[in-house]
Amino acid sequence: MRRMLRFGRLFFFSPAKAAAACLESAALVNGLSIYAVTLLASAVFLCCKPYDFPDANAPTPLGPQGIFFWLKVLLWQPLLMAALIGFCGALLRWLKEGWLPLKVASSVLWSAVPLILTILYVKNILPKTSFAVLLALWAAPVFLVARRIPAGEWRTLAAFLLGLNVIELAALPLQAAVTLLRWEAGYKGVVGLAGLWMLLCGALGLKALPPSRPLARALLALLFALVLQITVVIAAFMLGWLPPETLKALLYG
Repeated sequence: MRRMLRFGRLFFFSPAKAAAACLESAALVNGLSIYAVTLLASAVFLCCKPYDFPDANAPTPLGPQGIFFWLKVLLWQPLLMAALIGFCGALLRWLKEGWLPLKVASSVLWSAVPLILTILYVKNILPKTSFAVLLALWAAPVFLVARRIPAGEWRTLAAFLLGLNVIELAALPLQAAVTLLRWEAGYKGVVGLAGLWMLLCGALGLKALPPSRPLARALLALLFALVLQITVVIAAFMLGWLPPETLKALLYG
């Protein structure tokens, strides 16, 4: 527990030191522990939070939203976390070198493809077989880039991105406080600041994470990875794999 706390504390004010700590043998276990505690604490908070806050016009839930509902919703989170790690690793390698405008343009195009394919498939413009083939072709470059990344780099990246969730964990008491006050602007402010803090600390940490890279490239890789993570959620909903209530919970809480 003490190791986990010491590890988590680094992410708040010393992202570079957190990146260095991710090279230690216990870093991945510490990151997984922080992530597990964050998921459990989030489930408890969401279970207690009124469904119509911060959105006063939110429709009444179709069924009860107790602790088991939220634990079921959060079962999607490890899959999304794994996707974030995979996307971020591939994008860090892709954006590390080369002419940045070209790399950014290609990343934007690549990030948009799965959502475009999903929309075409849902509207019956694209047959199922063509959808599957094109999606596989889209994913092929990711696997090609990922295979070139050593296992040690994957471990340190996973430890860092998992540990970064400690910022979300620290924000939960503040979210609970503004929820009790029914302060909508305060709630959105806490969520927004926590997200911005995670993005900033994430970029600074990824810059220092071996092999190091410029801050702008680290930030862009993280941004594109987050966009792709959201795209996965939206695509799963459009394909009918994700119930509306679960989508709302994952995106908005």
